[in-house]
Amino acid sequence: MLELNKKKKIQKIIYDIEIKSAYANISVEELYDKINEYLGWEEIDEISEDIRSGMKKSEAYEPYLPYEVISIIENTEDRSLPVYKILEELKNISDAIDKAKSKLAQMIIMPVLTFLVTVLLADYVLHKIATTLLATKLIKSPFYLPFLMKFFIPINLTILGLFIFFVVIKPEHTPIVKNIFKELESVRILNTTRLFYMANIPIESIMLYIEETSKGNIKEAFMSADPNLEGFLDALETLLDPISIAGLESAFNTGRFKEDLFSLAEKKLRDLNLFVESIAATANISALGLIAIPLILLIIPYFQMAFELIHKVSMYITNVGG
Repeated sequence: MLELNKKKKIQKIIYDIEIKSAYANISVEELYDKINEYLGWEEIDEISEDIRSGMKKSEAYEPYLPYEVISIIENTEDRSLPVYKILEELKNISDAIDKAKSKLAQMIIMPVLTFLVTVLLADYVLHKIATTLLATKLIKSPFYLPFLMKFFIPINLTILGLFIFFVVIKPEHTPIVKNIFKELESVRILNTTRLFYMANIPIESIMLYIEETSKGNIKEAFMSADPNLEGFLDALETLLDPISIAGLESAFNTGRFKEDLFSLAEKKLRDLNLFVESIAATANISALGLIAIPLILLIIPYFQMAFELIHKVSMYITNVGG
């Protein structure tokens, strides 16, 4: 199986070469040969030779590009449309979504790293304070302290595991993250649908693709919907806000569904970066909440022992003074 990272690089090369070939008026075979003078990849040679021998690009690119891209290219070739136009659109969509996902990943990674550092420091402080205060013989250990000292790190790692599970693995089931997940999916699905339409792919195939590449409520909605425009519009209710749905329904009734769908898809793609920036504040609050957990677990026994020590010292001073 082709290495995933290498396959991603080949995808990018294909997109770039197709676009550059069109604008520079140079054959793709020539560009593949030139770039492979530096890379020396067997896969690039195979692509170049296949295209040079007359093979369709949809067949030559099949091992390296996603299913939906191959379907679009195949339909584009059958209609004698320029492949580079579709690939340029796909590249813009892919780059925008990847950039948004990268920013979201950074919003998750930094709090996780900070949480781990906080847990280690809090665990050290907990043991240090507990040992120091208990050594005075003036206070008793809270009944839960031995358990907390022993399992402080495992407890916090379990909490971190739950956080990662619901934020990264199952985002569609988490209230705040669910909205982020839906927005990214709406950008992907609407813009892929736009390109499918441009390649004259039937709505039944579009809905089948969305069903196969989605998950959770979105997958179920497209699976149960009728394979027509009305069913497609009904399934979109799991992705879009009521205003957008109302606009598309109105456009459907007036025969402008395709135009309005294209407009909405392009707008969502343009606004994706703004959407990611808008959730930064929410992400910061969530990060603070995550980091506060080990600190709270540290403070509870510390204050309990500190108040007991203060109380005993006060009683001693009072008795001596009396």
